[in-house]
Amino acid sequence: MMKRNNIQKTILITILFSLAAAEGFSQLKKDPLFEDQSPLHLALGISINEVRKSKEDSTYISHKLYYRTASGVNDSIKIDIKGRGNFRLRECDFPPLWIKIKSSQAKGTVFQGNKKLKLVLPCNDQRGNNELIAKEWLCYKLYEAITDHTFRTRLVNVDLTEKRRKKENTYQLKGILIEDIDKIAKRMDGKPVEATRVDAKGLQDTASFRFSLFQLMISNTDWSEIFQHNNKLIQNHSGYIPVPYDFDMSGLVDAPYSVVSVIGDTQLPIESVRERYFRGYCRSTEVMQYVRNEFLTKEKKILSLPDLLKNELPARDVTDIKNYLEDFFTILKSNDSFDDHVNKRCRILE
Repeated sequence: MMKRNNIQKTILITILFSLAAAEGFSQLKKDPLFEDQSPLHLALGISINEVRKSKEDSTYISHKLYYRTASGVNDSIKIDIKGRGNFRLRECDFPPLWIKIKSSQAKGTVFQGNKKLKLVLPCNDQRGNNELIAKEWLCYKLYEAITDHTFRTRLVNVDLTEKRRKKENTYQLKGILIEDIDKIAKRMDGKPVEATRVDAKGLQDTASFRFSLFQLMISNTDWSEIFQHNNKLIQNHSGYIPVPYDFDMSGLVDAPYSVVSVIGDTQLPIESVRERYFRGYCRSTEVMQYVRNEFLTKEKKILSLPDLLKNELPARDVTDIKNYLEDFFTILKSNDSFDDHVNKRCRILE
């Protein structure tokens, strides 16, 4: 009997491992930079004009990044930075950045193990823009509560000095540090997809529908899986796995510059970004119900996450976010509502 029980346990473990591996799951390695979720304090001095030019000529600029250690001591490391992005780089006062760190510089610091990072900053210094960054960071944390197929992030406080020819301007900004795609790919036993367009049939069905349902939750339509717009694809043995980023156009963030998405030459049939509209592909009933239930079982955890922003947002804004998320779960809990919002709007996979 003992031998039979051991065999049954072995079979069960094998099945569970296979199911996890089917979506590229692997255990998260501890990373000091992202394990601690308290805001990290940084200081950086840059020429924004130089940063914009660096995107055009793909040149990294040498800088020094100052940071506060967990013990409260100020320290610094040498880094290289370059502008990144499209809309924000072009339209915003503070461009998003690539940060490269040599292993020898990162060794023994909170940045150890991170050779490349993204730094997202507010679009400008107008009132409320730091709060928009905090809301966007929350979107990353919401997806992290649903799946391991996500960018790990850290909210940061940035003392930014803008260096000009005759003067310097200083700003106290919120920012988001985002890990590099190569680290996610390694965790998922896959590799980043370089192609600018992929066949939608290659998308892993469960991961793809989970991605799309998450976008409905935060009311984001500014993405494309197959064109890798505001998401990256990881390819492993199970197919293409989408990993989302950039949520400033979502209804949850509700940035003042956000607009309803235009697909091709046609604007989506909604009046504002706060109105939810499902843009994902239709999947089998089994897959859609599995992911739907997956979200429902995590409702309590998801609704608790806005509390992470209690020190970043007014209390009424935290409550508004919770109410907005609760509206999403109202859709999930009603078969008729789920049918209207998802089943009748999903795109046929051709």
